[in-house]
Amino acid sequence: MKSKKVINSLKNKFSKSEFSKNVFTLISGTAIAQLIPLLIAPILSRIYTPEDFGRLALYLSIVQILGSIANGRYELAIILPKEKEKGVQLTILSILITICLSIVFLVITLFFSLEIALALGDKKLGKWLYLVPLSVSMIGVFNALNYFNTREKAFKNIAKANVFKAFGGNITQLTLGFIKSVSGGLIIGQVFSHFFGNLKMAKTFFKNKKIINSITRAELKEVALRYINFPKFSMWGIFLNTASINGMNFFISSTYNLTILGHFSNAYRYLGLPSMLVGNSISQVYMQNLTTALNEKLDITKIFIATFKKLLFISLIFLVLGLLFVKDVFVIYLGKEWYDSGVYAQILIPLFALRFIVSSLSISIIVIEEQKKELFIHLLILVSTIAVIVTAILLKLNIKVSITIYSFILFLTYMYILLYIYILVKRKNSKK
Repeated sequence: MKSKKVINSLKNKFSKSEFSKNVFTLISGTAIAQLIPLLIAPILSRIYTPEDFGRLALYLSIVQILGSIANGRYELAIILPKEKEKGVQLTILSILITICLSIVFLVITLFFSLEIALALGDKKLGKWLYLVPLSVSMIGVFNALNYFNTREKAFKNIAKANVFKAFGGNITQLTLGFIKSVSGGLIIGQVFSHFFGNLKMAKTFFKNKKIINSITRAELKEVALRYINFPKFSMWGIFLNTASINGMNFFISSTYNLTILGHFSNAYRYLGLPSMLVGNSISQVYMQNLTTALNEKLDITKIFIATFKKLLFISLIFLVLGLLFVKDVFVIYLGKEWYDSGVYAQILIPLFALRFIVSSLSISIIVIEEQKKELFIHLLILVSTIAVIVTAILLKLNIKVSITIYSFILFLTYMYILLYIYILVKRKNSKK
């Protein structure tokens, strides 16, 4: 009788009501966070030019690639240990690695900012590259604190932090736009967005001052070695992933021009909103549930399938509505000069609908600690992207055809990845 009660209590941890409640908490906060830039977008699109947004896209591409490895990927391990002390230790370790890497990036920028800007096809970007180390450090701290808050199930705090982040960043962009700081306003706003988010996110972490103050160098070394596979495999995997995603921005800037990149980046940005709004929220709750299920030796395949069904339903709605209305939405909302963004968005929608599902479920690989497999997946995405870029350069394709091939090839790649992740989860489940 007692064993049945224990099993039932564990199952209740993954009840639809709790899952939905946690997801709704994150979505509500993220919805407000995304509503702010959506409300400001029609103003920004009329203050800044497509070229300004193209320059921002180049800056963000560099920051996102470097920011993805800023913690050595130890931030992903924060949620895994049962002991809170180890979670705190991993958070501190992640932040220390961020600081060290940011200093390295600063040295590189001081010596090679102009060369990097010229290689990317935009000399004016050079003076803004000095802000890259600051952006990377802000992102690294945000990521570490975000996962610690997830560990503590402080979903309300995460939601509030996202609102702070969005509000602070967008108001900065808007204010600087009005005083004619041009592309710099977009970039500076992005830098400060994570700073505002960190202020709120740190609240949960600093409740553990006693543990923080007692951390020793030996303890940091111990957790670093315990989760060494994250920097060994996962770090390079996410580096390849972000490089492949942002590689198209570098290609478009150097092969076509900054204005075309501005249109492409805006299409990419707004198509990514459903993933930011819903996908990330579901993924964070899914990761927490899957981790607990694994520790308690419950059926993780069922949790995977149930989450997949939720994501598929949302994805299909996004796909149908997008194909029907996306071009008109871009023109009406952002202005007639953004028509090309709507055209590119319509081509990319099938890819984004599938990637919405795969990105949310890919966290499974982290939970089951299959970092080597994650490296393979990211390498596959990078190879697919490079194949598209090489084809476009050799055949001298126009931008529309290049984007169409990119969307098709990456769609097939993500279909394979989805099946591959399911097989890994099923295999892990059978070994328990």
